[in-house]
Amino acid sequence: MEDEQALIEKARRFESKIIASAKNNENILIATHHDADGICAASILCEFILKNKGHCQVRAVSEPNSRFLDKLGESKFDLVIFVDICAGLTGDVSKRFGDKWLIIDHHEIPKNELDLDNVLNCWQFDFDGGSSISSAGLCYLIAKTRSDRFLFLALVGALGDRQDTGPRRSIVGLTAKILEGDEKTSSGIETKYDLLLWCRETRPVHESIANTTTVFIPGLTGNKDACLASLRGAGIELRVGNRWKTASEFNEDEKQKFLEAIVPHLSGTTFTVEDLVGSVYGLNTRDEYSMMRDARDLATLISASGRIGKPSTALSICLGDEQVIANESDLIISEYRGEIVKSIQSLMGTEDRISEKGDYALIVGDGVVAERMTGAVCQIISAYSRFRNKVVFVRTTTIDGDVKVSARCGKERAGYDLGTTLSQIAATASGVGGGHKNAAGARFSIARQQEFQQAVDSIFQSRRKS
Repeated sequence: MEDEQALIEKARRFESKIIASAKNNENILIATHHDADGICAASILCEFILKNKGHCQVRAVSEPNSRFLDKLGESKFDLVIFVDICAGLTGDVSKRFGDKWLIIDHHEIPKNELDLDNVLNCWQFDFDGGSSISSAGLCYLIAKTRSDRFLFLALVGALGDRQDTGPRRSIVGLTAKILEGDEKTSSGIETKYDLLLWCRETRPVHESIANTTTVFIPGLTGNKDACLASLRGAGIELRVGNRWKTASEFNEDEKQKFLEAIVPHLSGTTFTVEDLVGSVYGLNTRDEYSMMRDARDLATLISASGRIGKPSTALSICLGDEQVIANESDLIISEYRGEIVKSIQSLMGTEDRISEKGDYALIVGDGVVAERMTGAVCQIISAYSRFRNKVVFVRTTTIDGDVKVSARCGKERAGYDLGTTLSQIAATASGVGGGHKNAAGARFSIARQQEFQQAVDSIFQSRRKS
């Protein structure tokens, strides 16, 4: 049974530990995942430590492999706080850091970690970390400082991890309860129902469509000219005086025409026009042209920064550096979108890279997909109609000589707990793995590739689920 009070009490204990470390002037490291949730969570903790007269460093990583942990262990920090990573790895962490560590995470953990004092995880209190709260939300509970910006970052983290599973793509679970309960704080956050397009309030609508990557629209994503032609073909007036119209300025008739024009482009995917409308969350204390105003845009920008190898930029954005946002956001989104489009076109245009077996499909991204991009690419490919009944794996080799694998369930492929399954499979190859029910990943040495493949074949070809 969900126990919110016990979760809050443990968050208070973590708060006390972090404050004590900060006030004792200890060297604190925050090690986090490079996606929106991890970076948002780290930024909340970073500001919290600074407000308590402490200092810290932040390092972001794709996967916490043994080399990463060894390197951290050599740095001799007084306290290492792992955020959004290391679920299931407490044994490895303890060997390197003794008792000078904390883990704050929302990924499912094994039974032996449910009662550990150094671990704060929502699964310890029966909250589903895949939908109810993210790591940023847990850090918000720890920080206790009730500011609309901290709450907004918790919301951004949840959206970045696709926890908008409620009606009209709304946030649910404990995050929604926090939003409702912190009335004074959440009064600065407004919610409306609208088109879910990148920079819907600030950019010309054809640019918004071209730069939207949360829904990959074949033929339109990454192609502004095609977007412009499609909108004109739908009979939509695209200018107001001498300027381009934004998506937020569309009236209901124009929205309907836009959605009807998009339908043919979604052929071959399991995306529908319903994926392009939903709940929009805005921080109304921010300027209407600020990238810190729209939670979905901010989640995309932070994830894009981390995935193209700029986590420090992502952290600066979360900490409110408007200059960084103004100078780099367009370049970041352009580079990220370019990598996505190039990877999808290369993989889906080369059948030799696609192997379909039983309940799963393996897409080989070696030399095409960067290790930081496997999750984003896998998410899009799993939405293709041909994979709707399969679990999709996208694999690539890393510069360290490892294999990085991301897994996602197709829209009609239910019955697998990918987080638990990937953790078990990775263990057979002496690697690390885990995640959520419908999204997970693993990393292991390329020398153990055969063991990993055999384990995948054994599970996904012999155990059929409906």
